[in-house]
Amino acid sequence: MEPPDGVRIKKSTGKMQIATPGDVSYLGYIRTIVADLARQMGFSESEVAKIEMAVDEACSNVLEHAYAHDKQWLWQHREPEMRLEIRTEDGRLVVEINDHGERFDLDRYQPPPLEDRLEKMASGGYGLHIMRRFMDEVHYSSDPQTGNTLRLVKYLKKS
Repeated sequence: MEPPDGVRIKKSTGKMQIATPGDVSYLGYIRTIVADLARQMGFSESEVAKIEMAVDEACSNVLEHAYAHDKQWLWQHREPEMRLEIRTEDGRLVVEINDHGERFDLDRYQPPPLEDRLEKMASGGYGLHIMRRFMDEVHYSSDPQTGNTLRLVKYLKKS
């Protein structure tokens, strides 16, 4: 698949780096790349769908929250950009999503009770729950020099 305009890709053995403008129009491309790599690694179609959904939620959250127009995000002098590093190592798929948007305090975040949200048929607010449910590891870090990084890991379980 040919990358859309504005996308930079760097490939090496077992690793792919993708940089996209911070715009929702690139989410479909990111989903396709992640799903293809997960399939190549040997994940089942149901696991591929979960990985794809978790990465899509993570990237959507970056665009919706980290780069929100009313936020003071790092490096405001640059255009919003997402950088992904997708790699396979030791029987696991690792997806790191990096941005220079506003920092998110994952340790202090208390998501609204899922049952209440479902009962009210509320939209939004499910992203972190989906990521934690569908991935084996979810880690977030923020650094003034390198920006924010969300690390999602999925282990390939042998049947």
